[in-house]
Amino acid sequence: MTREPAIMDHWKPALLSLAIQLMLTVSGSQAVAQKTAEQVNIESNKQLLVDDFIIEQMTDVTRELGQVTKENGGKPIFTDGRFYGTVLYDQQRFKLWYRKHGKEGYGLAESTDGFNFTKKANLTGINFAGDFTLSVETDPHEKDPGHRYKGAYDAPGMAAGIAYSADGIRWQLYNNGKPVTHRAADTYNQIFWDSLARTYRLSTRTDYGTPGGDGEVRGTRSMTNADLRSDPKNWRLTRQWIFDREGKDEHKRRQVYAKTFWIYESVYFLILSVYEYPGDVSEGTTTDNVTRHERDVMNYYIATSRDGSSWDLGWVYKGQPLVPRGPASAFDKDLILPASSIITHKGKHWIYYGGANERHGTPEVVFKRDHAIGLATLRLDGFIALKAAHKPGTIITKPLTFKGNRLAVNFASAATGGLAVEIQDQAGNPIPGFSLADCKEIIGDQLEHQVQWKQGADISKLAGKTIRLRFVMESTNLYSFQFQQQKERP
Repeated sequence: MTREPAIMDHWKPALLSLAIQLMLTVSGSQAVAQKTAEQVNIESNKQLLVDDFIIEQMTDVTRELGQVTKENGGKPIFTDGRFYGTVLYDQQRFKLWYRKHGKEGYGLAESTDGFNFTKKANLTGINFAGDFTLSVETDPHEKDPGHRYKGAYDAPGMAAGIAYSADGIRWQLYNNGKPVTHRAADTYNQIFWDSLARTYRLSTRTDYGTPGGDGEVRGTRSMTNADLRSDPKNWRLTRQWIFDREGKDEHKRRQVYAKTFWIYESVYFLILSVYEYPGDVSEGTTTDNVTRHERDVMNYYIATSRDGSSWDLGWVYKGQPLVPRGPASAFDKDLILPASSIITHKGKHWIYYGGANERHGTPEVVFKRDHAIGLATLRLDGFIALKAAHKPGTIITKPLTFKGNRLAVNFASAATGGLAVEIQDQAGNPIPGFSLADCKEIIGDQLEHQVQWKQGADISKLAGKTIRLRFVMESTNLYSFQFQQQKERP
């Protein structure tokens, strides 16, 4: 005999109360909701819950930043180089483009496991201005294998230059090696193909104060060029910005030190190094490689966007870095500089970063520090979760249409928690057979759990119709959901 899920027994009183509240809310505002609700066609695309793109209502649910695991016990995995740089999983191996220590240019190292890297070659052909900055991307839009890799770097004049390569080692220069922007280029420059907007994007630093020195105020800019090969100089400014939410003097509290883009599941992620309390050396003016400092330091944050231009910087203002700096005496205790991209491989995200054991310093106060490269990992889709704590929380999506015959969820619940899913019609009424009471218990920690109701997991009869999803959960983190097409067994 099929029993009601144990989780439902635990929640029955709370669910009944919640259902009454929702019924009253719907009956009082349903007409308005039907007029204003935004319908979204998500087809079979995975839905990350980093923002309210697919969410219409949440009760007793909060967003929580994911917690990374620093690999190798928090010690560096590569000590022969530093960032700025890039790690990609390409051609069945990890490829690490790293800045050599000192003023010696760049090298490429490779690894089969992502931990143990072997130096492969020194890069040639790039006319660095002297600050030695480089990020590398593979270009899925490119048809010419000779231009498969694209890089952005500090060209003469301290402005952004762009280059291409067939192997990531021997490089040739666009625009005859001349810069394609004005100042500045002394942190990350990044060029990549935006498959969502169908254009190339170039991201660089720019000046809001003096061009270097004590009056330097760092900002950032983004540009687009749909046809890079025809005119490598034809970059259109889409946005430039500076931290100023807290007023015109916020640059004394924080500045954009370096930023790059990364696209994952149709969400733009900003990979952001923030210079905190720049130039404030009040914690001491002599080199101290043991104490963990809080001023004149750099932290690693993420921000998200749906258009690649406007960003939710909430984690910066909450003071919650994605990869926290290490403790006292750690190699990354004072400065963290992200790799230009993030790797998704074997069910998790690989987040490489550079670390240093002293502060940034000023022209007058110079600190000696050691640089190395570390690795942190994160569960698949685990950047941001919707979290319900110790009482039932509810999430209701906007009206949506989908393709597929199964619904999968990525979640993690405590031993006393769990999750249930109801499919509703556009008006918010449970569809018979797919109500909350029909849902089989969803507990544990799974990256891709197929939701089942009493009649099974097949939802093909609802494909193409306008529905809503209602999630009810307790002591659970929900990371993503996806409608999938599963082949039926013969």
